[in-house]
Amino acid sequence: MLRKLADSHGALRLLLAVPAIVMLSRFGLAGGGLGQLIGPSGEWAARLFVATLAVTPARLLIKLVPNSQHASMWLFKRRRDIGLAAFLYAVLHLGTYLVRQANIHVILYDLPYKEYLAGWISFAALVILTLTSNDWSVHAMGTKWKLLQRLTYVAAIAAYLHWLWIRLDHTAAYLHFLPLVLLEAYRLWYNFARPAGEKH
Repeated sequence: MLRKLADSHGALRLLLAVPAIVMLSRFGLAGGGLGQLIGPSGEWAARLFVATLAVTPARLLIKLVPNSQHASMWLFKRRRDIGLAAFLYAVLHLGTYLVRQANIHVILYDLPYKEYLAGWISFAALVILTLTSNDWSVHAMGTKWKLLQRLTYVAAIAAYLHWLWIRLDHTAAYLHFLPLVLLEAYRLWYNFARPAGEKH
């Protein structure tokens, strides 16, 4: 029973929707300002995007554990769901910001400031990545698809800078992105710097 639940894409999608349900419920019940949605939705977008990017290096670590093929494949098959959830939280984050500003002149005025520009760059990269995150795009683009996927790093760096510059307290941004930096460092070592005897 638990194994079937863990393997269910529907159960994962419901779990990924829980933070949005909680946020929207609190907003509806409290009747507060849109600021209650902007911060949490942005944090969940970044959190899930970090989780998406962490899948590949995490699978390299999992390979060190005996009989871990199922866990590794489980992560691989859920990466697209997690990435889509990150994008949808980013849509909620941006949508809430646009509704709160409610004035195109104010939005355009904010745009050149580094904290807002970084957010727009990250979102634009996420749009491209989401639109091409399907089997048809993978087959149609061939080797160019992998090249396009490097936008994930642009999106991640821009999201990190957006979070860093928009908040006075940088602790949360550090704590969320540091694990990804460490995992990517391990991935680089694994791919390029391992002793020849360890490669298989």
